Amino acid sequence: MEPYQPPFDVFAAKREKREIRLLGTLSGGAILLYILLQNVLVTGLALLGLYQAYTTQPLMQAGVDILLVIVCLLLPFLAAGKGMARVTGIRDPLMLGAPQSGGSLLLAIPAGVGFCVLANTVSGYLIAFLESFGLELSSPDLPLPDGPLGILVSFFRVVVVAAMVEELCFRGVVMGHLRRYGDGFAIVMASLVFAMMHCNLIQAPFALIVGFALGYLSIRTGTLWTGIVIHAVNNTVSLVFTYLMERMDENVVGLLYSVVTYALLFVGAICFLVLLLRRPRRAAAVRTENTFGAKTLAFFLNPTMLPALALIVWFTAKFVDTAG
Repeated sequence: MEPYQPPFDVFAAKREKREIRLLGTLSGGAILLYILLQNVLVTGLALLGLYQAYTTQPLMQAGVDILLVIVCLLLPFLAAGKGMARVTGIRDPLMLGAPQSGGSLLLAIPAGVGFCVLANTVSGYLIAFLESFGLELSSPDLPLPDGPLGILVSFFRVVVVAAMVEELCFRGVVMGHLRRYGDGFAIVMASLVFAMMHCNLIQAPFALIVGFALGYLSIRTGTLWTGIVIHAVNNTVSLVFTYLMERMDENVVGLLYSVVTYALLFVGAICFLVLLLRRPRRAAAVRTENTFGAKTLAFFLNPTMLPALALIVWFTAKFVDTAG
């Protein structure tokens, strides 16, 4: 006869919520440090008399933005990850090794790009829905530098740095450590943080949907490189068409964009269906002591995440205006 196992361990549940609250506190601290460092660097530019050049010269802005992403975003989240490792005991949350299956990786990448196209369509409808209520939405305007050097710097900023840093921070540090409390919970929390960090309602819905897809596909393939490559491909397509829009007839570019996106969506859907039919490796079951809602509250209701959320709402409100 097996020994009696209580259905609910109140002490384990409290310990789990305390751990998740600590992870939320570290994540909120990383967000606050990101905002602080951005302001410090921008203030430094002003003190050096370079702020006007930064705002008016696209090439300089692109170069400074690369520094901002690495210093202000990557370093705080990597530092937070050190503290998270002490809480969870997970030493390799970034999953930068080889994929579990090369076949699954080859299917996951086009599937993820297809999800990016789908997310763009869904977020477009959502934006139109919000604007039907008289809300005028906008997002930060980042002009692209011209010339071969400008295109090279833009590519490095948007495709290489943005894709790698954002995946390392959100699907690596945040999701990687939260997986101890369930993969589904980890994917949703990391996606919410990823979406909020965009601080505007044009990019946030897209980032939320894409975050779900990148999180799932990275876990399914067992490597963060899946999300990095998908992120980079999506940003490449966006960057190329942005440059084309400035140099070619809008109708021609619009037609080409429609053909490319429908093709990516079609191929992505097929690859995702095939991926679902493949039998994944069985992962060890994760026991969690709290409901999804209780874990979510523990992650967001803490001393650093609350002020971080307040600042994000304040920044987001700057990109929302009432029509008329």
